Amino acid sequence: MAKSQNSQQVAKVVGKIDKVDPARVFNDSTGGKWKPIIAAFNPFGTIAALYAQTLVYKIEVKRLEIEKTRIEEQARIAADVIDKTFKLKVKELTHRRIGLKRFYKSVNKELQRLHIERVKVLEMAEAAQQKSFEDGLSIEERQLFKEMATEMIRELPRFGDKANESLQQLVQVLPPVEIPPKLLDN
Repeated sequence: MAKSQNSQQVAKVVGKIDKVDPARVFNDSTGGKWKPIIAAFNPFGTIAALYAQTLVYKIEVKRLEIEKTRIEEQARIAADVIDKTFKLKVKELTHRRIGLKRFYKSVNKELQRLHIERVKVLEMAEAAQQKSFEDGLSIEERQLFKEMATEMIRELPRFGDKANESLQQLVQVLPPVEIPPKLLDN
């Protein structure tokens, strides 16, 4: 019985507690003055806030490291693409150069052959003309050499036409080459 009386006396002195309000309600009811005061006396609140802030910084550092890795990988891929594109273009230009060089050589040989043919025809015409002036030939033989020289000289335009035809055919099969406009202006 003594216990019961003691607890009743304590209840009268302290008062009866109906319910426990959360700290937010208590802080709001006091005009927000208690939260900073309690935080000042609670070292765990400050430590928890600092620990949380440290975690935020660590997470941000990790995120930046991942972003850096992503950017480096993207740069490596871009550099690889540029390098491979460069090598492909160089190879393409090398093949074009080789093809043009071979084509140029064949055109040059054809022109040399046509030139040699014309020179030979001229030499033959000159030899026929010289032969017509030799001593000891009859008039018919002289006439024959003269006609031979004249006929060979008449054939020269045909060789020129043949050369022009060959050149036109070669030009038609030439691979297209882009000529910068500045080159044509001079």
